[in-house]
Amino acid sequence: MAKVNLNLLNIFYLQIKKKSIEYNGRTIEEVISKFIKDHSHKLDDQLLNKSKKKLDKQILILVNGRNIKYLNNYKTALKDGDNIHLSVPLAGG
Repeated sequence: MAKVNLNLLNIFYLQIKKKSIEYNGRTIEEVISKFIKDHSHKLDDQLLNKSKKKLDKQILILVNGRNIKYLNNYKTALKDGDNIHLSVPLAGG
């Protein structure tokens, strides 16, 4: 099982009041499930899907700077020291 850092950006940081949390997990799915179990009571409803068991599909999840949509999505395997970032998409001009 890998020890990873879950880094919370923008609204996640504002609601959880932590910049990062250390988790153990084999996949993104395991780590995100633990995060939701630990903190869903602090998160706005729009950040979670209807079942409240996963993050909304628009949430940006990066592993070592790479979007999980271009890896193996929630099944992306993790290794010790990986950095995961959670964010909402931002745009501007």
